[in-house]
Amino acid sequence: MLIFTKFLSQLEEAVEKDIMRFTVCDIIIKHCPRFRNVYVPYLTNQSYQDKTYQRLMDESHEFRRVVEKLERNPVCQRLPLRSFLILPFQRITRLKLLVQNIVKITAPKTNDEAQAIKAMKLLEKMIQDSNESISQMKNIESLVTLNAKVDFECRTLPLISQSRRLVREGPVTELRDFSLKDREEERNAYMHLFNDYLLVSLRKEGGRFTVIDHAPVSELRVENCRFKLHSLQKNLFRLHMPQKALLLRTDTQANKLRWISALSRPYPEIDFSAVQDIPQMQCIKAFVAQQPDELSLEKAEVLLVHQQSSDGWVEGTRLSDRQRGWVPESHLETIVSDKARKRNLLDTMKIATAAM
Repeated sequence: MLIFTKFLSQLEEAVEKDIMRFTVCDIIIKHCPRFRNVYVPYLTNQSYQDKTYQRLMDESHEFRRVVEKLERNPVCQRLPLRSFLILPFQRITRLKLLVQNIVKITAPKTNDEAQAIKAMKLLEKMIQDSNESISQMKNIESLVTLNAKVDFECRTLPLISQSRRLVREGPVTELRDFSLKDREEERNAYMHLFNDYLLVSLRKEGGRFTVIDHAPVSELRVENCRFKLHSLQKNLFRLHMPQKALLLRTDTQANKLRWISALSRPYPEIDFSAVQDIPQMQCIKAFVAQQPDELSLEKAEVLLVHQQSSDGWVEGTRLSDRQRGWVPESHLETIVSDKARKRNLLDTMKIATAAM
């Protein structure tokens, strides 16, 4: 992009002018309004861009041939076209991480610190606005799609709302009797959990759903079932709704824990001065979230671990911005050094204080 080229050019000029005392944050502050005008719309429309790209790859032999030819070019370094399409967002998030590290090491109550904090806030606001715009567009689109696929066996609930967003969705098995002697005593269900309501449905042919119950999130309570019925059932949890309680089973332990966590929102605020003994993990391979309850991570970002499943998923809080979500354990490495964990928490508290 031309804007980023100008930004890099000014950074190079600053280095050449005084390699020992060049600054970055003043240049970032100057370019942030231009970044915002380009990156926020680009990122907002990225999902449509990705869908169009995939459609062309599936339907157009000529398009696929040209893309494959371009990807074989040594300039691409064997990277697929998709990796270049997500570069704009990676640039901004990496720039934010750079500025956060500058804030950590800058002397307090100095002009340099004030500039670093200002640059950090501008970048965080840009990323937040981009994420909110992306989320709102995706949510409205998914609500419109879902609204066309549902029938209500119970009282009808208007689905489309600007403030409604999906937290988690997926299949569960409802166990309808403790004896479990007959397959009829269990049935497959599907849950859509939004930030304000939960829908419990039965899946029908053609991707349709019949909603059999719904309730406000504020009236739900979830309970982990740690026992096994007849030594056969595992991954159980109980969902208490206003008029009844459901005993539910998932296919994996990770899905059970993810449902329990999603249904337990809002989460308590973390006191970073009191979590020295909680494990931390560092990202060793970038991860892009695929589900609403997952958390994207860049390489080297640090996660404060809340829980781990036996089948390879970790729930944690990203220290760089205190966002919470699930990440595959294969993308993470445990931080064993007590000194490193303590330093990470001190840096997090400094950044959190500066961002206020």
